[in-house]
Amino acid sequence: MVIEYGDKKIKFCNNILQVIQKYVQSERKSCEAGGILIGRENCGNSNLIIEFITEPMTADQRSRNRFLRKDKSHLDFFKKLYEENEGVYGYMGEWHTHPENIPQYSFIDSNNWKKIGKEMKGGIQYHIIAGIQEVGIWEYNAVQKRITKICSIDWKGILKENETII
Repeated sequence: MVIEYGDKKIKFCNNILQVIQKYVQSERKSCEAGGILIGRENCGNSNLIIEFITEPMTADQRSRNRFLRKDKSHLDFFKKLYEENEGVYGYMGEWHTHPENIPQYSFIDSNNWKKIGKEMKGGIQYHIIAGIQEVGIWEYNAVQKRITKICSIDWKGILKENETII
């Protein structure tokens, strides 16, 4: 899936969406899930390619309405990719699910994005929140301390698009 945003394109490789779709909270007992997004910037045009994703891990805290990424294996996975590929890959942001049809970021989400921005000393992050019917994508600009919604996409459209690619 490719999203045009301003003067850049953001490509989410098929495996990213397939992983996220496994965790959609379509049942009452489903817990939130999440992880990190890893990708790279195209040097020629500043387009982004999100290629890797982590899934919930043992030490993460999960409940119906909360996901806390606590397992250090998320960052270990990122560091390994970074080192093995001579710094080509970077941390792009986070993803998690919400038990609602059309996801909206919460106060807890925005505070977490701001915290990450401080730890990174600025920069831009991309965040995916997967709802039951739609996927929402936001950008957090840590320098300007601004959250911008990039888009909302219906899962049916994403799945149909991926069928033609696969």
